[in-house]
Amino acid sequence: MPSKALAKKHGTKVHAMGIDRMHVRGVEEWGKEGGREVRAKFLFGPSMKDLKPVLLTRDKWEAQDTMPSKREWGLGPSFYIAREAMGREVKMMREWYWGTGKSGFENGQVCRELGQEEGEKYLVNDGDKEVNVLLGAYTHPLLYSIKKGSFMGVAEPFVDKRGRRGWTFNLGARVHEAQWVPDEEGMVQYLAVAVQQKKAAGKYTKPLQNPKAPAFTKTKGFPTSIQIWTFESTEERDLDPDMQPRLVAVICTDWGMPRQFRWCPVAAADTVEPKEGDDEIHLGLLAGVWSDGKMRILDIRIPQPDSAFPQTRYIHFSKAAFEIQPPDTISTCIHWLSGTSIALGTTAGTLAIWTLTRPDTFPPSPKDSTSESNSPNKAPQYTPRPWFHKQAADTYILTISSGYPSRPHFISLTSADGFSRLFDLRSPVYDTISTTRARIFGLTQAWHEHTQSFLTPDENYLIRSNSIRRYYMNIHSMRMEAQILCCATSPVQPAVLMGAADGMCAATNPIPRFLNYKEVPWQQVWFWHEWRRRVEELPEVETQERDKTIQTPPNTTISKSTTTPPPTNKVPQAVLNKPLSRITEGYKVAQVGLQNTKPVRQHTDSGKFLTIFEEKTAVTCLAWNPNLKFGTWAVAGMADGLCRVEDLGI
Repeated sequence: MPSKALAKKHGTKVHAMGIDRMHVRGVEEWGKEGGREVRAKFLFGPSMKDLKPVLLTRDKWEAQDTMPSKREWGLGPSFYIAREAMGREVKMMREWYWGTGKSGFENGQVCRELGQEEGEKYLVNDGDKEVNVLLGAYTHPLLYSIKKGSFMGVAEPFVDKRGRRGWTFNLGARVHEAQWVPDEEGMVQYLAVAVQQKKAAGKYTKPLQNPKAPAFTKTKGFPTSIQIWTFESTEERDLDPDMQPRLVAVICTDWGMPRQFRWCPVAAADTVEPKEGDDEIHLGLLAGVWSDGKMRILDIRIPQPDSAFPQTRYIHFSKAAFEIQPPDTISTCIHWLSGTSIALGTTAGTLAIWTLTRPDTFPPSPKDSTSESNSPNKAPQYTPRPWFHKQAADTYILTISSGYPSRPHFISLTSADGFSRLFDLRSPVYDTISTTRARIFGLTQAWHEHTQSFLTPDENYLIRSNSIRRYYMNIHSMRMEAQILCCATSPVQPAVLMGAADGMCAATNPIPRFLNYKEVPWQQVWFWHEWRRRVEELPEVETQERDKTIQTPPNTTISKSTTTPPPTNKVPQAVLNKPLSRITEGYKVAQVGLQNTKPVRQHTDSGKFLTIFEEKTAVTCLAWNPNLKFGTWAVAGMADGLCRVEDLGI
């Protein structure tokens, strides 16, 4: 509604500061009459400037049902992004970094390279040395044993290997986070992965037996790491299945478990490959939240590997140039609002924003901090003050997302009270709105550039789209069979990946459903992951389970993995005595109804029954490659330590 003038004495009119006289905070409900045109005007805007990107997006991507296409029209930047504005942001970020930012990080952070024996201690986790996995065709699965830290091609279990480009990793423990490095021009793509790591054995309490809530309590520092893997591409920018991935670097820290990390969306150069005369690969700025309660930003540089004798480099960081310890609380989540601005959420419900180009970002006396850098524990901690600080929620902030790159001033967050809230940084007091209260925590959130909406899950296993113009209204576009734990969107194509507690990982395109409410969405399962514990530990074991036949590949040789004994008529006892994972794929594209069509016949049928799945079955993290030429590459991490990297372009 328009703002009203406040009348003072003598007839002086004073308007609210920071907003125009005709400031509008919302739009009316659309009427019962009208079709897709009326719907588009209310969702995106009434002017031609608002509707032109919508029509271009519809014409280009409406025919894409699920997975992204590698055709000429398949990938491309969003039509909502102004090319001139992005060019100015990239220029500003690079001028700041090569002007003052690079020296600020070099003077503030302390890092050194470790030897192999010392560095491998930071990769230790409590996972088994190897894991048994059923892969291949659904009717004739093959049993493989993959060692911890090794991998195998996704096409290996299939007779027809055409069109299968990817790798299956065994990282040993629950995959917490996986993020691609922004690198538009490089032929090699870099992936950062973090898995669950713990202290020495016996120092952790069992689940549900911790006297302190771990989400609200910071931990003491212990050795953890972030792994950097490289993947080769072909001339057509496809994932090369003939070139094996390599663990080129390990980022070692003693700050506890990295709960979340994000790469700066704007790279400091067109490619991370070193320039002439430089022997280091500059991956970019990495912001993360560690379990010690602090948020840090690291400038990641790794030595260029020797092509003749490649080896893993271990880089240990003991001090960060940009380190934030929120007062009387701990950090929970982060999100880059631009190439130089970052937002932080806390357990107390506060939201803070820093811009790295401000003069108080780094300590005022670089020389003094450099002299004391050899003893970071004794040096006084410098904490830059945020330019924005607000009590955004009443309790724990779970996720933060923004409308970057087209709408960076809009910030959406989910909290433990069940509400999702939207803020406009141009007027954070007046322009704020919340959704209806959900019965579950919104554990994941993503900005979908092509529909100008924020995606969050609800208690009915649906993904709801909250448009920035109608944030209070839910538009459901996807459905899963269990609780949704993670989702991923891409800035260069509209496909959305979803991961659930039952191990299903599916993809869909929400554009047709968003523009036409009567449209039944298409959905395709990328893969379905299942995990079972030892047969002896199962609550009920059917006798038929021991009589099932599992075919094993005869004399199969896999890099860094072992094969099972020759096939037998029954499952070997050694397999039954160990946990087993299974990945099935090859599902057809299908239309998924968003409503339960089963009739309610008894009073007990009206209740909501929940299925509890094995914890290690869940898909825990997803990410699309943000680079335009590699926009069809995706990564999925699972709770049992398996990680799948694949080129999904069709």
